[in-house]
Amino acid sequence: MKKLLILGGSEFIGDSIVNYGINKKLIKHKINEIYIISRSKIYKKNSYNHIKINYICKSILNIRKIPKVNYIIYCLKNKNINVSNTYFNKFTKLIEKLPKKPKILFTSSGAVYGKNYYKKKDKENKKINIKLINKLNGYKKNYAKEKIFIEDKFRKLGDLNYKVSIARCYTFIGNNIIRYKYAISDLVNESIFKSKILLKTPINVYRSYMHADDMVNWLIKILQYSNNKCPIFNVGSDKVIELRALANKVSKITNKKVDSKKQNSKRFDYYVPSINKAKKTLNLKISIGLNEALNSTIKHLNDSN
Repeated sequence: MKKLLILGGSEFIGDSIVNYGINKKLIKHKINEIYIISRSKIYKKNSYNHIKINYICKSILNIRKIPKVNYIIYCLKNKNINVSNTYFNKFTKLIEKLPKKPKILFTSSGAVYGKNYYKKKDKENKKINIKLINKLNGYKKNYAKEKIFIEDKFRKLGDLNYKVSIARCYTFIGNNIIRYKYAISDLVNESIFKSKILLKTPINVYRSYMHADDMVNWLIKILQYSNNKCPIFNVGSDKVIELRALANKVSKITNKKVDSKKQNSKRFDYYVPSINKAKKTLNLKISIGLNEALNSTIKHLNDSN
């Protein structure tokens, strides 16, 4: 059985991996122990009969050594590139001390492709264009630049004979989504706790949503495929849906009215991956459709409130 370390495990990805493990789904990947390093204080039960979860509530900068593990998922993120560089340099010093090189996955973002002016799905061979990055708004632009910077660092780890991979992650849905600041979080939150679902954007917003369980399964498969050539895969669903259509789906489940601004059909925001590479290379697939994902997520949130 294998051990997995998650760096930056307090966000949605780390949260979803832990839940996946608790629900006995990591066993099929032969993982029975998780270590999580995060600055955030996480209070959860950590002893199960099928998996052990170890929480280390510290900044990576304050850690002298990391556990001997088989796999590492690097989820650390900072919008400041200089801070990200400091964290990455510390990470490399820590893995140098390990007696055996683990396989490493970096969770990047589809934001690295920049602004999409065409309704085309992003492919991994799409050239990174800084002009398209600069067309992104505010936080997302800085976020994309930080991801590009760290992606380059991981490729160089491959040159040092580390087995690494990069997952460019898109949009997701799952039981813990409401805790995070995503558009889907607001939509689901309003459908449960408010009198109506309010859509403020006047433009057409196209997205695709992968269920958290599929996301974790894909991330682990990509992690296990890691090699010194540093393969890159998009992670997300390729089933496109416009935000108003998504709101209508949620409305049917919760019986809440949708109140939206008038659409400007000439403007759009398109953020959808091509996942053909993952399908062909790793035989990955989407096992949980959007309707099932929405129903299970909303039911979970209703049951827990």
